[in-house]
Amino acid sequence: MKHKQKFKIVLFLMTFNMLVVGQSKSNPWALTLDVMGSSGLYSFNGEYQIAKINNLRFNAHLGIGYLQMGGPEFIGIPVGINMLTGSKQHHLELGLGASFIRGMRNVEILDGDFGTAQAHWENSQGIYLAPSIGYRFDKLNKGIILKVYYSPLINVYDFFDKTSYLDRLIPNLYEEYTSKEAYYNNTFGNADSYPVAKSKWGNFGVTIGYRF
Repeated sequence: MKHKQKFKIVLFLMTFNMLVVGQSKSNPWALTLDVMGSSGLYSFNGEYQIAKINNLRFNAHLGIGYLQMGGPEFIGIPVGINMLTGSKQHHLELGLGASFIRGMRNVEILDGDFGTAQAHWENSQGIYLAPSIGYRFDKLNKGIILKVYYSPLINVYDFFDKTSYLDRLIPNLYEEYTSKEAYYNNTFGNADSYPVAKSKWGNFGVTIGYRF
């Protein structure tokens, strides 16, 4: 009986050791810089391999990007899961995720427009569904990661509300205009100048990173 117990303990330790070694060989952690793509503009991302099924590897990632240089404000927070095919260094990557993006579209309100005292920018703000497809160079162990991909960026929630936007921007309506919307459209010359959260064609993206 004692020999059986010892055998079970040894077998457990051997199995545990194999799992640990196998996990260490895959180097599950990576840091990346994403430009355009699902980030909107850019983001720094952490990535971790959460599962491996045959030659398919599943990675979860979370990123953040911020930029403001005296004009539009950008915030990008992408999150998602991607799947890598193949066991060597060249991979097809398929991804499914979501991104909060502020500043995908921006409208400049000049000093004097609608009686404003100073110029400023109005920024869009929305949540996008961000599926993706692309090519990825990744040796799956310690080393450089390179990726080129496309994400359509499908808007699923827009924080923009036209009525409250116009009421805030135009507190007083001049008599010659029939509505605040007509006043706004006349000032910018078209009705497609609102800072709504939309991306007509999506984004191509480039990623560079390092696997630890």
